[in-house]
Amino acid sequence: EDTRAGSKIRELALEGALSKFGAIDLEYGHEVSNETLHLISMHAASISHLNLNACQEYDDDGLLHLSKSCTRLESLSLYWNVRVTDLGISGIARVCTGLTSLCLSGCKHLTDVGLNEIARACTNLVSLDLTRCAKVTDASLTTTSQFCTKLRKLLLYACASPTNVGVKAIFEHLHELENVDLCGSHMLTDEVGLPQGFKQLSEGKVQHLRRINLGWCQGISDEALVAIGKGCPNLHYIYLLGDKLVTPHGLEALSQGCPNAQSRSSDVKLAIRLCGLDICGLASVEDRSMSAMQKLFPSLTFLAKLGMAPNYHED
Repeated sequence: EDTRAGSKIRELALEGALSKFGAIDLEYGHEVSNETLHLISMHAASISHLNLNACQEYDDDGLLHLSKSCTRLESLSLYWNVRVTDLGISGIARVCTGLTSLCLSGCKHLTDVGLNEIARACTNLVSLDLTRCAKVTDASLTTTSQFCTKLRKLLLYACASPTNVGVKAIFEHLHELENVDLCGSHMLTDEVGLPQGFKQLSEGKVQHLRRINLGWCQGISDEALVAIGKGCPNLHYIYLLGDKLVTPHGLEALSQGCPNAQSRSSDVKLAIRLCGLDICGLASVEDRSMSAMQKLFPSLTFLAKLGMAPNYHED
């Protein structure tokens, strides 16, 4: 049996069977080329979900083929394609305005031009993965935050470029945000006072936030944790790997939770029910054992070990 994904798509197209599929998953498939995407556009125009993760053989031409017919896409994953550029990504974004989930992780040629197109066209996005898209800057992140206000998941892992300006826009506009990854945003800082981005958190503008990755954001300190503690009562996971300015004071402030939030059934003040924590590399925190952390966070069940990747799965 021929297990090559491109050949299988060709076979299904010849049989007239491709149109029966509402979702197509070609993740890590072989021979997924521009021709493959052309066949999908001709024979499966009504698909709503398309997974092209780690398919390396197509480029902008393939995405432009899709843009001619596959206008009903709700979910599109292009993880680890290093050939596509703003041209192809913008082309499909302009016509797939119903997209709610878009993964561009590893699409290293994406720039502000492409992301601005996405933001203005795909305002229904709920999940956006920009992991390792190092060419996007505060400018397009601000546009995205202003237009894509339904976002609940925004992953900027290893983007490096976000500064306090971009983070301020994120937390100012994305009030439904549940999961944000800013790992490696080394230009974030609160050394000269609380940055505006974290001020939005302290004001309770992102109360649905459940997960935040601040690993290797080495410019942030306890002030950021104080802000998160004040305004994020639903936080379950926080990653602080390598943040050397964070001290026990910051963790204590975080553990106290939102002092202004109250239980629905009583006047008892709520505390953050943190169940996942990464404090590897926090030199100022001498006792990083599970028992020590559970004294601060009684609901804690996960304490990361060095090198462990963040878990983005829902609880």
